[in-house]
Amino acid sequence: MRTVGAGFLVLLIGCLLVSGTPQGLQQQRMDEWKALEVSLRGAKSIHPKNGFVPDETTAVRIGQAAAAAQYGEKTIVEEKPFHARLYGDTWIVKGTLHPQGVLGGTAVIKLNKTDGRILFMMHQE
Repeated sequence: MRTVGAGFLVLLIGCLLVSGTPQGLQQQRMDEWKALEVSLRGAKSIHPKNGFVPDETTAVRIGQAAAAAQYGEKTIVEEKPFHARLYGDTWIVKGTLHPQGVLGGTAVIKLNKTDGRILFMMHQE
């Protein structure tokens, strides 16, 4: 009886050695971004009482970043300073034309105060 148990153990070890690393026993590492995505399923987000875009500074930062991605950093830097004004639940963000009164235009972006969505973007001519 003891030889049968020992024989089985030798056979099992042999099979594992022949197949290389025991893939069935080895866990595959999950990418950290995929792990984060999985862990966030069903999670509840915060909902700031003043919205995700509560003030002019935040609106300007988001508007400038979105405009730079669309029209290029060089163009948007030349339109600083940017200003924003709140109308209801919508921020309107616009650049400054330099020098004042010349022909041309600036980026104009509309943002949702509550969730930060970009509702509208254009570059005036």
